[in-house]
Amino acid sequence: MPNPAATVTHVLDDPPPFHSKLLDYGERPYWSADGTRIAFVEGNYGDVCELDVGTGEVRNLTRDLGDHHSFLRVLVLSTGDYLLVGPRRFVDRDVSRHVESELWVLDKNLRQPPKPLGRRMFEGCGVSVHEPKITYAVSGRNDPALGGPGVFECHVTRIDYTDDGPVLGDDEVFYRTGGGVAPEPQDFRHDDSEVIMAEYTTGRTQGVSPTPNCVVKGVTLADRTHQTYIAESLVHNECEGIFPGGDYICLESSCDTQWPHYPPRDLWKLKLDGSQQRVRMTSMPSDHTWKATNSNVSPDGRWLAYMVALNGDEAGYGRGLGLLDLEAWGRTEAAQAWETPTDRAGKAAR
Repeated sequence: MPNPAATVTHVLDDPPPFHSKLLDYGERPYWSADGTRIAFVEGNYGDVCELDVGTGEVRNLTRDLGDHHSFLRVLVLSTGDYLLVGPRRFVDRDVSRHVESELWVLDKNLRQPPKPLGRRMFEGCGVSVHEPKITYAVSGRNDPALGGPGVFECHVTRIDYTDDGPVLGDDEVFYRTGGGVAPEPQDFRHDDSEVIMAEYTTGRTQGVSPTPNCVVKGVTLADRTHQTYIAESLVHNECEGIFPGGDYICLESSCDTQWPHYPPRDLWKLKLDGSQQRVRMTSMPSDHTWKATNSNVSPDGRWLAYMVALNGDEAGYGRGLGLLDLEAWGRTEAAQAWETPTDRAGKAAR
């Protein structure tokens, strides 16, 4: 991918209040359970690294382990091991991300190369903080046996530890779609009784008004009922990182951009109570040069780590990691400026 950032001042070189730059490279940050380290992907289809937040020291976790160095995401399991997502080899930016990405587990002590779990999957996933359990989606492109490329299944799967290392254990399919939308589970909440997910619109029926680009849903696992937490016509609202306690989640939203010309530009805090209330956490430049995405909240709720990229970069491509002091930001008037899609629509109409 070209590097126009070479001629553009990095957006976090002069950060807004309560923000700071962690790194001028890196993608998709994820906090360790003790809140002292942030795992991240060094670069698209690259190695997985970890930043010591206190010292600023970065160590590469996968560079010297095995032959596979093509990863797109990293999360941290309840065991402390790392859950990785990526293809075995890079083919192209569509196939390698949407068809051949699979799940891997990297031992926290780095004693052996990442172990593939034998499951291809769609986009991202979520992990339980209570036990080695994960949630993710599989599409018909990942598994043709589902019946077609537009078919999706969402899973909750336990990771079992055996003499041969981690393997996929008990598996539950809790949500299916037959086409037109693509779900992406993101987080568990309420003692793993509910999965919060993004659901993208993948097509439109002729003669029908355009539907939202992306909504946020929750599925209760016990009875498979689901609730939509935010839906806004012609707006991409994607969940990205739940807050401790599960009452709020981070939101990538394009609500303040003109559809369809701009992707999500800022990160918001969304109430998961059905009210659709959200409040802006980041303020990227109004010229839409940069965007803030792929956020993750520290286990104590004090810090928000996030990724920045140029507006024209494809989703998931990163050009650095930022940090927001949620405690300091939370004491400001801006942190109390909650709004809903209806509020914004009313302002736009006046």
